[in-house]
Amino acid sequence: MEIINTDGLVLFGPGSEWLWSTISGIVTMVSLVAIFRQLRVQAAQGAIEQLAEFRREAYSEQMLRYELDVMVALRDHEDPADIPDAAVLGIGDYWENFATLARGGYRDAKLLWRLDSVSPQIVWAWLAPWVRKARAESRFGIGSYDHLEWLAGLMAEMDRSAGRPAITHAMVASHTGPWITLHQELIWYAQALRGDTIAPPADPAARERARGRSGPRSDPH
Repeated sequence: MEIINTDGLVLFGPGSEWLWSTISGIVTMVSLVAIFRQLRVQAAQGAIEQLAEFRREAYSEQMLRYELDVMVALRDHEDPADIPDAAVLGIGDYWENFATLARGGYRDAKLLWRLDSVSPQIVWAWLAPWVRKARAESRFGIGSYDHLEWLAGLMAEMDRSAGRPAITHAMVASHTGPWITLHQELIWYAQALRGDTIAPPADPAARERARGRSGPRSDPH
């Protein structure tokens, strides 16, 4: 029984163009599938690296100390713009650089939103009065932090679209005390892991009663 009619089948020379065209198409399709899969693997690896880099830098002990200094100043001073310049620059420059890359498409803003949409908004709530004063005074050597402001606005808009509660200045201010306590604890643990000789933190139960369950890296609502 003849399954395939090979009469007139030409593999080489004139008349074989259809065969090689078909083979070429199949090879191209297989290559495209392989490239697509490789790009997906690279994208996944890139996302993992972005998240690791973000967590390593944004949650570092140095950043915690900057944030702690800013929050203590906000707690103790009536003027919200009266916060330490060095701490503002430490926090602001990091987030401005991140936002610049995100705005240019070199960092994934949607990935940041899935991981931590709150932090850029909290940071902008802390720094906005200082930044606006610096802008008004045209202070030499101080960035405008336009990209940080954009990133905070983008995270807020994405939160609204997803039905998440808004991060307001009043809400941020109301959490300053608990967040100060949390930052002090995180810094203590970082020091302890290095083997530094330091006094232990306050009684955990007392800390828990003082701060409830709120923290700047989770939904404050």
